[in-house]
Amino acid sequence: MKSSLRKVVVFAHLWLGLITGVFISLMGFTGGVVALRPQIAGWLSPASPQIGNCVNTDWNRAAQDVTATTHTAINRVYGPYGDDTRYHFRMITGTPTIYQHVIYDACAGRVLGTVNLAWMDWAVDLHHNLLNGNTGRSWAGAIGIAMLVSGITGLLVWLLTKPNLRTAFAITPRFSKRTPRELHRAVGIIAACLLAVEAYTGLWLCYPQTMKGMLTAVAGAPEDVRPVKAPKTAKKEKQAEAPAQAGFADLMAAAHNALPDGLVREIRMPDGNGTVTVRMWRPGDFRSLGNNVVYISRGKAQVQLVDKYADRSGSNRFVQAMAGLHYDEWGGLPFRALSAVAGLLTPVLFVSGILIWWYGRRRKAAPVVTKAAEPAEALAAR
Repeated sequence: MKSSLRKVVVFAHLWLGLITGVFISLMGFTGGVVALRPQIAGWLSPASPQIGNCVNTDWNRAAQDVTATTHTAINRVYGPYGDDTRYHFRMITGTPTIYQHVIYDACAGRVLGTVNLAWMDWAVDLHHNLLNGNTGRSWAGAIGIAMLVSGITGLLVWLLTKPNLRTAFAITPRFSKRTPRELHRAVGIIAACLLAVEAYTGLWLCYPQTMKGMLTAVAGAPEDVRPVKAPKTAKKEKQAEAPAQAGFADLMAAAHNALPDGLVREIRMPDGNGTVTVRMWRPGDFRSLGNNVVYISRGKAQVQLVDKYADRSGSNRFVQAMAGLHYDEWGGLPFRALSAVAGLLTPVLFVSGILIWWYGRRRKAAPVVTKAAEPAEALAAR
């Protein structure tokens, strides 16, 4: 029974890796880069000047200075962490998935400069959508399924082959035909667990309705806490009304009034006068971006809804945990770094797996050399 199961698992792991390995490597490698996106953006951003005492930030002036730098509208704002006072403004460009990035120091009250992160925007779009919008996201989900099955079957292959922790991570220093197998095993044992988690949580982002439907069958439906969108009006009516938009200072004040003990970590600006989404971090939150969301109207800066994590149901908390895990918002920098290394090592797993398969084929195809029988005269001479 164990031998038959091992043959099935080995077959599934081998051929799934050979067929989809290139795509899994692409998804894993880009995911490894994206995992360190906040740290990379911080390292490449202009340094903050040394200021003794911080002034009260004029957010209306800040928004004007930032938009004057690129002459484009604000798309998102990322708040700082710890003692950092730099806010990261993501600005709209002519390309939907490529942005300009402006760094503003809230303590100094001025724009520090811009940072070129177009390559990172491209990597994010490649990882999330395969550069093809919603269709690409569905295909990315299919690759995620292949990564999940590959990781699980890889661990099963090891567990069904008399696993030995003493030799599991041993790699011969000198390259030989055994090296690819040793490297594949050592890297795979560590990376497969993390990659399986990343793949599973990624399915919640690629197929949210399907995954929520499965959760509903087990634990009840997670509630939709987002505010109801107003019906769209005709384009001419929109142009005729041209409602004024609230200042950036009013939006920040509304968010802080809604959650006085919260820190703004992310602001998503809508197109036109829609709803501003402000994600806030409160003490006890496990996500670095915060577990709480405040929805504010863009026109009048009125709070439409306050989504507190403490008030959510168990199902809704589970759904949010999936996003937090996938974006590596648990465990701080050590977990991000470990997840990034696991993703960056997927090409190593693919190449070593190819070599294992190739060496196995050559060994099976090699002719069997048998010792020739001695002539009868030689035997008689003995």
